[in-house]
Amino acid sequence: MSNSNTRYRCIGKGFCGSVWTREDDSTAIKREDGGPGRSVTNDYNMHLRILHSALGCPLPSTPLAIPQCHALIQSADAWWQPRLPQFPDGYSACRALVTERIPKVPRTISNKIVDLFCAGNPQLSAFVKGNADDDACLIRPYLGRRRRHHQQETTSRFQRFSLRNVPLHVDQMETLGLDTGAYAEIMADALALMIWGAQIDANDVEFVLAPPRGRELSTSSSPVFQSEYLGNHCMWILDFDCCQQLSIDEEGIAKACTAFFKNDPFYPRPASGNPTDDALWNTFKKRFLLSSRAILGHADNDQFFLVEKLVEMIEEEGRAKRKRKEELAHIE
Repeated sequence: MSNSNTRYRCIGKGFCGSVWTREDDSTAIKREDGGPGRSVTNDYNMHLRILHSALGCPLPSTPLAIPQCHALIQSADAWWQPRLPQFPDGYSACRALVTERIPKVPRTISNKIVDLFCAGNPQLSAFVKGNADDDACLIRPYLGRRRRHHQQETTSRFQRFSLRNVPLHVDQMETLGLDTGAYAEIMADALALMIWGAQIDANDVEFVLAPPRGRELSTSSSPVFQSEYLGNHCMWILDFDCCQQLSIDEEGIAKACTAFFKNDPFYPRPASGNPTDDALWNTFKKRFLLSSRAILGHADNDQFFLVEKLVEMIEEEGRAKRKRKEELAHIE
């Protein structure tokens, strides 16, 4: 039997499939063993489009990181022969995507996250801090959502809690002194890169806060966010299996607007009615317009018009959503 340190273990599951890694490996394996209609082949193709776009787009150096995309593996490929025995019994070869693994948040930092979410529940806190399955911690920055219920320091609403893909809401970021404006600008850069550079709709793409890649894979001048609470970290983007190519026309930006609101609330939302959140949206909007123009470069006026049109569509939809929410609240 292989040494346990060289065996693959599952670090995440989604509708597209399961994600695996080994402790001695810097790669992640996404198996296409999830729901129907989802494709790691599409994930691979969209991922490559983003990487190629990032190489050619004149955006400033920022703490935005995109995992490297190594290979698309077919079920009959010889790649599986030495590796399949390293998976648990019962697993078979399948189509899979091999990418760079996003570095996990160190336990010294993830323990602080546990204390934040599990305050007043020492039994749950101790379990999560010692649970091997909670070792692969990534933090999801939700700039577009505030918590409905604020936890008291003496009590916790959670009976179960996992460090995999922890949602960190904008009000929690503010409490922790994190730079939400800087996060908003990096998300704006990423969205502009995906829409105008890679020409994809960015549907269901995820953002996570995690440490920067190792020194051997980066440059000494690679920028990072510095935080007393989270340490040095970057904003990573991942999961491109739901993305589709986008036509740079009015039909295309309508799809991009739909994807903007369909996604989890990573981006700041317009017309929230909260002055702080409205200011954060304006920060995002300003940066998105600047980055979009930089990416489009010497494009004609029609394309610049589409950038402004997309922002207008997002703001209009934001106002419509707020109105519907207020109407429902009035009925209740």
